[in-house]
Amino acid sequence: MPEQRRSPNVLQPCASRPPRPLVQVLLCEDQEVFRLGLRAVFEAQPDIAVVAETADLEEALAVAERPGTQVVVVRQGLVGGATLPLLRELCQRGTAVLVLAESCAGNRAALVDVLQAGVRGFLPRRAAAQRLVEAVRALARHEAALDSTVTTQLVTYLTGDGAQVSPERRALDRLTERQREVAALVAQGLSNEEIARRLFLSPATVKSHLTAVMRRLEVRTRTQLAILVNRDHSPAA
Repeated sequence: MPEQRRSPNVLQPCASRPPRPLVQVLLCEDQEVFRLGLRAVFEAQPDIAVVAETADLEEALAVAERPGTQVVVVRQGLVGGATLPLLRELCQRGTAVLVLAESCAGNRAALVDVLQAGVRGFLPRRAAAQRLVEAVRALARHEAALDSTVTTQLVTYLTGDGAQVSPERRALDRLTERQREVAALVAQGLSNEEIARRLFLSPATVKSHLTAVMRRLEVRTRTQLAILVNRDHSPAA
C-alpha cells in the first residue's frame, strides 16, 4: 500500500512535462549557489530544460556547439574585455544570450559593447524569477528581453558628450506613424505582446509592422533598432 501511494507522486511530474522541452537553456555561472538557484527556477517550468552548466564563457561556447541549445544565461562578470570575441561568436551562431548583471547601471560603454556583440537579453541578476522565465521564453522566440533601465543607459550614452550620431539622421521619417509607434515601443524594451496590448493591436499585426520597420531601416535585431531609434531622437539629430 505505501508503494501504491508513492507511485502517482513519481509519475505526475513526468506527465505534466512535454516529451521534448520547447526551450533548452545553458547556464554559464561560476558561483555554484546561484547556478543551482537558476536551475531550480527554470526547471520548475514545463517548457524549459537546463541542458548543461559551465563556469566560463569559453566552455559555454564549446558546449553550445551541440545541437539544441537555444538560450545561454551568463553572469555579466564572465563577459566583456578579452571574452567579447567569444560572446560575439556565440551570438553569431544564432544562440540567444541573456546577460545577468549585478546592476543594470554602470559602465555604459561596456553595456553597448555587449549589445553590439549581439546580446538580446540583459537583466539585473536580482530580477524576479518570473521575469527571468519570461526573458528566456522571449529570447527563444527571437525577441529582445532588456531591462527598462538599459534603454535609459543607451539614451544617455548615445546623446552624451562625444556620442556618435548615426549618418542616417531622421531615419524614422521613412516609417508610417504606426510603424514609428511600434519602433519606439521596441526601443523601450517591450515585447510584441506588450506592444499589442498598448496599441490595441493583435500580436500578428505588431509582428507585421516590426518586419516592415526592420526592412526599411535595414536592421537585423531589436537591439539594433533600439539604438537607431534612440540616436534618431537625440538632440544632435
